[in-house]
Amino acid sequence: MSISAEIDVTLFDKPSGNVRGMVNAFMPIKGKQKRIAHATLLVDEQPSISLEVPRNLTLDQVEAVADQLKAFVAKVSELVKAEPEEKP
Repeated sequence: MSISAEIDVTLFDKPSGNVRGMVNAFMPIKGKQKRIAHATLLVDEQPSISLEVPRNLTLDQVEAVADQLKAFVAKVSELVKAEPEEKP
């Protein structure tokens, strides 16, 4: 079973208020591309994260969702660590 998942990253050149970017994780579920996680990257704060995992999944889909969430956490963590220093 091949499941194509993706993680989309949007980083703003200049933060919009205290928001410096967004990260979304998508994967196909029941033939439709579904967002399963969203993170708002904030300036000088931990990201705001929400999950939208469907309630009814096959065992293979649960495993795929878990793998995609691990990749999502890794990407968000990488971006948080790479937060640029604020310049005066």
